[in-house]
Amino acid sequence: MTTPHYTPIFGDAHAYVHAKHIRLKRGMALCNPDTACEMCGDLFEPDWWKSRGDIVGEATGRGAVLFVRRERETWALRHFRRGGWMARLSPDQYLWLGLERTRMWREWRMLAELLRRGLPVPRPIAARVMRQGLTYTGDLITRLIEGTQTLANVIVHSALAESEWRSVGALVARFQNHGVRHDDINVRNVLRDQSGGLSLIDFDKARFTEPGAWQLQNLARFRRSLEKLHRHHPGLHFHPRDWLNLLEGYDATISSGAPP
Repeated sequence: MTTPHYTPIFGDAHAYVHAKHIRLKRGMALCNPDTACEMCGDLFEPDWWKSRGDIVGEATGRGAVLFVRRERETWALRHFRRGGWMARLSPDQYLWLGLERTRMWREWRMLAELLRRGLPVPRPIAARVMRQGLTYTGDLITRLIEGTQTLANVIVHSALAESEWRSVGALVARFQNHGVRHDDINVRNVLRDQSGGLSLIDFDKARFTEPGAWQLQNLARFRRSLEKLHRHHPGLHFHPRDWLNLLEGYDATISSGAPP
């Protein structure tokens, strides 16, 4: 397997694109100008969407995600929640270190920059930060990538072709070639559409950084997520040869040395 190396292109990793800042009663919102920014405060309230009959689904997990219908789009509304032992102390409050360092702001801006680079990620709609003294809570709204399933759900039910596994490896490498360190990369954060196109989600802790050992660590993290899924689904459509095909796609993209 090729040792990851490349010539990273680091642009403005915190690009706002054309974001609009909205001051709220106890916080701030960051809004895509294509959105109805005058309603920005309401957009984060589940009860507001419920009163309009626009909630179309929900995904459970560490932080429940509401899927809401906005004109011809479906949006994902996520309230940030802690995981692990920290959740026992506070389920959704984070230490305030300034607006620019809040998780919602960073993820919104990360997504905006990745889109600017042409990478397959959800479009950020709006982010909200509500400060409470030394802590804050927050939410993020992104546009749902329609017609997709998680890679995990796909391979539970059907097998991928060799070329598709190579595409999965190429996806991981493509983000790494842009210097994107995604420490929670797993089979549930890779989406596949009906034509086989792939995209990546959940950039809560992602950041731009220089090349290093983290690249192979992220690849190993992805392998562990496949093995964990296999333990829960013994009939999973994943075999050793599939991993070799994935590595082939990864190596070919990493060795190109430049973001495609």
